Amino acid sequence: MFKFKWLLVIPIFIALVYFQNCAPSLNKETILSSLDMASEIDQIHRDADHGTTIPSASKPALEQSKSLLDRQMLFALFVDIFGSEAPAKLSALRVLKSERALFGGACSIYDNFNSVRAGLKKDPEAEDCANLDTPSNLSAPLNPSGNVLHQAIINDICQQAVSNTVTYNYILSQLKEDLTKPLPMNSSENALKLFRLFYRAKPNPENSLIESLQNLIGTPATDAGWRLAISTTCVSSEWQAL
Repeated sequence: MFKFKWLLVIPIFIALVYFQNCAPSLNKETILSSLDMASEIDQIHRDADHGTTIPSASKPALEQSKSLLDRQMLFALFVDIFGSEAPAKLSALRVLKSERALFGGACSIYDNFNSVRAGLKKDPEAEDCANLDTPSNLSAPLNPSGNVLHQAIINDICQQAVSNTVTYNYILSQLKEDLTKPLPMNSSENALKLFRLFYRAKPNPENSLIESLQNLIGTPATDAGWRLAISTTCVSSEWQAL
């Protein structure tokens, strides 16, 4: 009986010792395997993107968009500078008035109102905007942009204006300090007045620009010098920006 009991106890004891020895070994391998797997996952994680510093996206540079005077405003400004006879004297100015697709400013009902004046007489300078479905009118941009053709017409207006006696004398009358004199004096004040005729509501220019205009005018002032100074200021494009 005694021997039979020990025969039962011994296998149980051996089984317990076996599982005690095996359990820590299995647990150790499991922990090491988990650590190795975690290391591999961490390496993959770093290799993907997290281990590398991602540069922050740079902010796009601010773009300045300038709005240009449309044909109506340009036309009115040229008339103010070169006189009410400018539309009849300067063919390029009439081209500007008709180029809606290029200079912007679609027809409005006010154009029709301006077409008829006292005595129901047709205004020769007004445009007929009764038919608003013309290609030029339909493609007239709200915010015109400068281009080569745009500037070429402006240049033609400027050259015609200083070449025509009527329009040239009109602008000179706005620059003279003494209307009895044939030409304005070459002074910084008169050069600034010329600048101001085109650059409305703009900051004062640098002294170097005024000096450059005076160099064009000549000392003493000459007729050719004033024509050159006027045309140079007229063809500069910055005054067309609002």
